[in-house]
Amino acid sequence: MTTDVAAQAVAPTLESAIAFISLHATQEDLDRIYATAKQRSKALREARAASVAKGTLVRLGNIKPKYMDGLTGKVVEVRQGRSTTKVDIELDAESTDRLRMHRDNVPDDVERHRLNNVPASVCHPQ
Repeated sequence: MTTDVAAQAVAPTLESAIAFISLHATQEDLDRIYATAKQRSKALREARAASVAKGTLVRLGNIKPKYMDGLTGKVVEVRQGRSTTKVDIELDAESTDRLRMHRDNVPDDVERHRLNNVPASVCHPQ
């Protein structure tokens, strides 16, 4: 049995972890779980940001304003700052239409709207 297989055999399921948190976790447990979840979330955001390159097809997620969640398009420019990576995205036609419903700066005759300065960490490669 390899280490990966052994780890999978003893790894808790999501359901058992949620049950533990819901029914048995102390405040100290919750503090540790919260800190660990924040670290994991940060690592996932950083990994997503690192995987985004010019030409990558992406779906926006965990972004504000919420009406932008789920918009899709292609990364057309990547800029690395000191602490964050920002990208420009050319939305596909369907996402441009969705955005047009919420923003009045997207002209009716534009098929593919460009979003500038989007944090790469909210870009989920497709």
